[in-house]
Amino acid sequence: MTEDQIERGGGIRRASRLRYLIDIVALVAVTFLLDAVVGAFVRAPVSLQTGFVFDAIGKMLLVGLAWGLIRLRGETLTDIGLKRPASWMRTFMIGIGLAAIIFTAIYFSEKAGLRRDLSRFKDVQGNLELTVFGVFYAFIGAGFYEEFMFRGFLMQGVAMCFGGSRGAWIVACLLQGALFGIAHAYQNPLGIAITGTLGVLMGLIVLASGRNLWPVIVGHGLFDASRFVLFYFEGPPVG
Repeated sequence: MTEDQIERGGGIRRASRLRYLIDIVALVAVTFLLDAVVGAFVRAPVSLQTGFVFDAIGKMLLVGLAWGLIRLRGETLTDIGLKRPASWMRTFMIGIGLAAIIFTAIYFSEKAGLRRDLSRFKDVQGNLELTVFGVFYAFIGAGFYEEFMFRGFLMQGVAMCFGGSRGAWIVACLLQGALFGIAHAYQNPLGIAITGTLGVLMGLIVLASGRNLWPVIVGHGLFDASRFVLFYFEGPPVG
């Protein structure tokens, strides 16, 4: 991975370091505010299917806000890695390969007893309609949203806060991975460690691909979608 690969995103140096920090803080604040508003108006507990719908809508609103912040600082979606790849075929092959490798590793590690707590998805087992909702949610709420936010908006913002050097991008990759793991705290401590490690891995893939998000968007979406299909037949693991 060279500095040229990392820097290939375009005009990422146009905004000040402080501006990137302000944008990150603003987006985090709105995320918590949105959760509070939804919690105030939507009575818990809600069905998993309803949860998928509300969560996907909320996440797309946050993507819209992030896009607005990006535009306001004089950048485009290309600058955070959402750009046309040189080859869509190669991109999909990388994504499929990534999903297959992670699926296999996680599946056999769970069979060996290393289980995250995914009991919140227990209703998917044997429920075809909920599985279909889960598959669609996997591509929107996980594949697109999480890669856009963590490996795109957040990683670029942190790297720019630290000056945009190669070392800054490595620090940003590690930090977003750690935050990605914490965001999955409901999965138990092992789940935090596993998702955090996967976050760093996907961050490194983004950097190695010239800061292009599409390979990990495809891979992440396919992995999560395949897990919902597995949950339909076997049920989710309980840690």
